[in-house]
Amino acid sequence: MPNINVISRAVGGNTPAQGPWAIPALTLTTNTETLVTNQQGNPVVIYPQPTGQVTAAAAPASFGVGFDGFAMKVRAVFKVSNTVASSTAIVAIYANQSGTTITSGNKLGTVTSQSLSGTASASGVLEIYLIWDSQSLVISGWQGGFFGTTLLAPAALTNTAVSIPALTNLNFSLTATCGTTAKSVTFEITEFVVETV
Repeated sequence: MPNINVISRAVGGNTPAQGPWAIPALTLTTNTETLVTNQQGNPVVIYPQPTGQVTAAAAPASFGVGFDGFAMKVRAVFKVSNTVASSTAIVAIYANQSGTTITSGNKLGTVTSQSLSGTASASGVLEIYLIWDSQSLVISGWQGGFFGTTLLAPAALTNTAVSIPALTNLNFSLTATCGTTAKSVTFEITEFVVETV
């Protein structure tokens, strides 16, 4: 559910024509990491820059401009089902300066399900707690969550210092991977959101 801390949010929506903030189900049969797309077929991207950003001190090295120096949380909530033999399902969150490429050095966090039998399903949450500031110009933080019976205890980000030269173009994207090729895993993203902490 959205709250007053939500900056940008996309939700699951399988009926047609709900727009760029609706995410249809995604069925994967190979183990190729795939960007999650919206109903228009474009990668789902969320941004930490709402129209009415809070502005504060203007002196160099100041905090309080946009989300410079403020903690944020990026969260993906999802459910998966498997229909062919056993496979795992993998969900990951990436940070990008512009565009939505899958760049290993920009991966913030990932969570993998337990092995899902031919008719099994599981749900989960992946959360990234982060901060970006105009002095270090990197994202730092930690990840946590769970996926079915797999617990992702709080840990450092997959990449602990993702370089982001400017907050204005920062965005977050989401990927899904079927753990084993020649299987059939369906991902339903119920929420992909960035919010203040």
